[in-house]
Order: sequence, then C-alpha cells, then structure tokens
Amino acid sequence: MDRCSPAPVGLCLDMCPRNERQERERQGLLHHLETMDGQRARRGRRGQGSMCAHPARTVKEYSRPAAGKELSSPYDLRPPAVLLKTVHYLLMKVWDSVNEMDLGKLSEAYSFVFDRLRAVRQDMTVQRVSGLSGAVVLEASLGFLLCAPYLVRHLPVESYDEVLHATQVRESFAELMECYKEDVRNPREAEFQALLLLYDLGNLDTMNRALKLKPDIEVSPQVCLAMAVNRAFLECNWVRLFRLLHKLDCLQSCAIYHHLSMCRDRNLRTLAHAYSSRNCRFPLDLLTKLMAVDSLETVAEMCVRRGLSLASGGHPAVVFFKSSFKDAVPESRGREILLVEKKKGEFTWAEVMMGENAF
Repeated sequence: MDRCSPAPVGLCLDMCPRNERQERERQGLLHHLETMDGQRARRGRRGQGSMCAHPARTVKEYSRPAAGKELSSPYDLRPPAVLLKTVHYLLMKVWDSVNEMDLGKLSEAYSFVFDRLRAVRQDMTVQRVSGLSGAVVLEASLGFLLCAPYLVRHLPVESYDEVLHATQVRESFAELMECYKEDVRNPREAEFQALLLLYDLGNLDTMNRALKLKPDIEVSPQVCLAMAVNRAFLECNWVRLFRLLHKLDCLQSCAIYHHLSMCRDRNLRTLAHAYSSRNCRFPLDLLTKLMAVDSLETVAEMCVRRGLSLASGGHPAVVFFKSSFKDAVPESRGREILLVEKKKGEFTWAEVMMGENAF
C-alpha cells in the first residue's frame, strides 16, 4: 500500500467480517471454537458437511498478503475498538477456558489465539493505527505473547514454532514503541518499556534506548528494576541478578523466562572457577537459593551434567573444581514455581496477560 495515500478506516464491527465468515463456512474452514454447537451447515464444495459459524465466536483469521486477497476493504477491517474487543475475547473467553494440563487442547487453543492475534496486528498495520488506540491493543496482545512460551513449553515443535513466536513478539514491541512516540499519556508505557528490557536482556541497544526515555518513564520503578537486572547480567553478578528476579511480577518473569537457563549455566561456570578447590564444599541448599531453583534435586542434576562432584555427608554439597567442569547444553526450559507461578497468585493467566484491561 502506498504510504502517501490515506489509510483505510475499518467499518467491520464484528470480530470476523461477514464475507469471510460465510466463505469459510462454505469451504468447511471454520475452527470448532467458532461454530454453533450441534448445528451443521450446508455441504461444502468438497461434498463434506461443515459446521455453522457462530457470529459471536468467529474471529478473522490471518491471511498472507501474497494470497491474492484484498486486505484494505473498509468492510473487512476492524476499527481499534473492535480489535481490542477481539483480543479481550481471545484471552478472557478462549484462553481462559483452556485446561493447561491437557496438551491437546492447549496446542489447539494456542494455535487459534496466535493466528487470530496476527490478524489483529494485520488490521492495525493496514489502517496504520497508532497512538493510544494502537498501544492498548498491542499491550494486550503482548501479554499473551510473553506468557505463552512458559505455558506451551512442553508442546512439540510442530505445535509451537519458537522462532515465529519470537518474531511476533519483536514486531509487536517495535510497533508498540512507535505508538508510544505519538502519545505521551499512555498509562502502561513504563510497564512495557521494562518488559522490553527484560525480554532483550543484555541488549546494549535496548538499554541505550531506555536511557533516552521520557524522564518520568526512565525513573519509574519498573524501568529502574529492569535496568538493574540488565546491569547485573552484564556484570555477571549472578547473586544480585537472581535476587532481583524475585522482585519481578508474573508478567515480567515470563518476559525474562527464556533467559533463565542460560543465566544459570553461566552462574555455575563462574562458581566453578571462583570456588575451585578439592577441599571446598559449597552447600547445595545455598546454591539452590542463589539460583532461584525450585528444588535441590534439580540443582544437583545440573551440577552432575557439568562434571561436578557431589559431596556425601550430612549436608549435601557440590565440589567446584574448574578442571572437571565440562560444557553442557543449558537445561531445557521447565516449570518455575518460585519465579513465575507463585507470583500469579489468585489471578488467572488470562488476567495476567490482559493486565489492567481485564478489570
């Protein structure tokens, strides 16, 4: 689309344009989360029965620009208020109903919500939505994008494309930062500036950009804490780093979740050199606390994988000896009770994702 031409203004007041809803119904391409329970539509072109679309559940799906479809028709575009309503529905209705212990349903819900959120961003891009109206939509979407990697960590690669997901996170952050440049009244800017710092842990460009934020944002508690975490990481001050991680809230902890295994690996490497001695015994319970790990058994396994010996006796300990330390692939991301789940408290995951928009 020519950037000099006026942007189209969305006129679709439903979560899915009527034309798309009817076409997908005819083609039998509706997701079961979008259908009328127990009702069947007329037979599709392939001779197969298809479910009837539920007007209040059907959500516009992502469509690649190269697919030859018209993306700029006002009647196929949803205005910002409808986009926010759509995100709210996807999180508070669809995702909130998921049983996270059922991997099949979790995979299904993740794929559905992820695709529909891409379509939300696509509508925003075509309309060039910006400022506060664009920011609130992107903030809610990023809530899901930041929490999802923790929740879907056990899904197979065919169900969760980590690279594609990370791409959507970064593109959403980039667009959100542009929205903040156009509006000085956004109440959640400090929160999301801090989330970007945590997600991009150790990125000097991100830290440098944070130093140029508006004064009230730069000195906000969220940004100051996120900057302190980044400084501890760059200084390899792991004791301070993990102490600061306890101060993060649930959403912030999800933002930094993908860095935890790497930080713990580097911490063990540092300790193996700092306390290298055949006669030194480092208490395993202290090491567990320093690395904010949920159990002694997990830390013991991490040490053994790296060639470190465990001392027998009344108090479990590890013997740090640098010559016996061997490189190991950082542990796969797992459950984090102390750093993530305890901070969620009584809130649902959907409420954590939506933040203040959920109430």
